[in-house]
Amino acid sequence: MKFSLAFFLLIWISLSECKAQDYQFAQFYALPLYYNPAFAGANLNSRISVGYRNQWAGLQGWKGWIASFDWHLKKASSGIGLLLSKNSIDWIGYSQTSGILQYSYRGKLKKDIRVSSGIGIGFGQVNWNSGNGLFGDQLEIDPVRPKSIDPFANQAISAGYFDLQVGFLVYSQKWWASVSGLHPHSPSYDIGQQNIVDPRINLSGGYRFELKKPVDYKDQIIPRSITPALLLRSQGNASQLDLGLYLHYVPFVAGIWYRGIPTPIKGTKGLNHDAITLLLGIKQNNLSIGYSYDVNLVGLVGLLGGSHELTLTYEFNTKYLSLRGMKQSKALPCPSF
Repeated sequence: MKFSLAFFLLIWISLSECKAQDYQFAQFYALPLYYNPAFAGANLNSRISVGYRNQWAGLQGWKGWIASFDWHLKKASSGIGLLLSKNSIDWIGYSQTSGILQYSYRGKLKKDIRVSSGIGIGFGQVNWNSGNGLFGDQLEIDPVRPKSIDPFANQAISAGYFDLQVGFLVYSQKWWASVSGLHPHSPSYDIGQQNIVDPRINLSGGYRFELKKPVDYKDQIIPRSITPALLLRSQGNASQLDLGLYLHYVPFVAGIWYRGIPTPIKGTKGLNHDAITLLLGIKQNNLSIGYSYDVNLVGLVGLLGGSHELTLTYEFNTKYLSLRGMKQSKALPCPSF
């Protein structure tokens, strides 16, 4: 059964209108540069973030890695960022790698409101080793032929493309709203057939409710808060909503998220649900670690096996801002996970 599903998934990927979709991460606020270049340097402290996601672990599905570094340039009211990512489907020999250099500029809209605009420029590269695939002539006999004699088999193909990002962010001490456009120029690449990377639009926002007034302990801000937030993504014919909340009670962070678009699926009585994400993290001094698990809400739940994600963020300094410094500089209130 697992082999059959994997085969049909491969066919679906190959025939899905030759449109490339971006990889997704559940802990999107732990990896903000992946969604909007305007977040570069917005944290005021320099930081490095890494993330790993194993999606559909029971099916040996997608695996994604991401690493980013951003640096706040106080005197220039700017920030710079570097974003590196890779995702792969090992059993069909597919991988996609990208590198983006980002720049953001921060200004004041009103006394209590800041804005940041950002741009990212870089490259993407797609690789496919067809020797890991399954070809029709291998299914003509039983048992399955170990190697294909198809002339396209056992080839390693790669193609690159220029990539672009733009984004905008507005925030106060309590709330934030973000909009970004990735791949607005619809880049294309050829790995045996022409593929198009559809433009992607991200809309996100949230509000932080303080359970208790933050305390300033040894130059470290100690928030106790609950933060509802959302992320809406649209790329090609696909749209997805992440809606949930974070509970931050030092040193722990917990969260629960719903992913999907709760609208009827065409031709069925079901709703377009995807998953529930459960998050647990810890933030101690300069280090934040988060783990999340996706509980699938769609069919074949046991076979897909859920999705695991791990993130790590380390903030340099730089010193944690005092409460007075945070108020003066308007630190971004987004959660770290």
